[in-house]
Amino acid sequence: MEMLSIFLRLLEKVIADSSWAAEVDLSDVVLVGVKHNKGTAVDISLTGDGEVKGISAAGTGARKEPKYVALQVVIDKMNDLFGAESFSESQVREFVQGLVQRLLAYPDLVNQTKVNSKKQFMESQDFQAAVIEAVVDNQEAHNTMADYFFSDGRGINAVIMALADAFYEAAIDQRTDV
Repeated sequence: MEMLSIFLRLLEKVIADSSWAAEVDLSDVVLVGVKHNKGTAVDISLTGDGEVKGISAAGTGARKEPKYVALQVVIDKMNDLFGAESFSESQVREFVQGLVQRLLAYPDLVNQTKVNSKKQFMESQDFQAAVIEAVVDNQEAHNTMADYFFSDGRGINAVIMALADAFYEAAIDQRTDV
């Protein structure tokens, strides 16, 4: 106990507010870019013909794939959390899908889904810890990639050319699907 007391007294001096008042040198910081998205103006007036359309017949709705419904629920919750103007729908969808793919790499979590009900699994502390770990890992990976991209590193032009090729193929596929 005496050693702990000594340690905590010394730790208090290290983490005191006065020790955090160090000068920060921002002289070599360079602004790389600025992005501003103006939201679209929406007319929310309450005028109209006053008619509300209800259910027309039983069973007229389309059956939805459960995994897509669950994904949409997560996306909706993320939009509620961050607001509709913070991120585009595709950015939220890609974030969530990336996390799901990362979490599928945990065999213990996959096994838990096989032996537990959905409610039991959703309350799992292991899953909560894995989500936090996956978010941190993805953030570190994305930050490292972005830092490398903006640092004029070797191969950036090759990455841009490969992205152009992939985008072109995706756009052609999208155009033929329409």
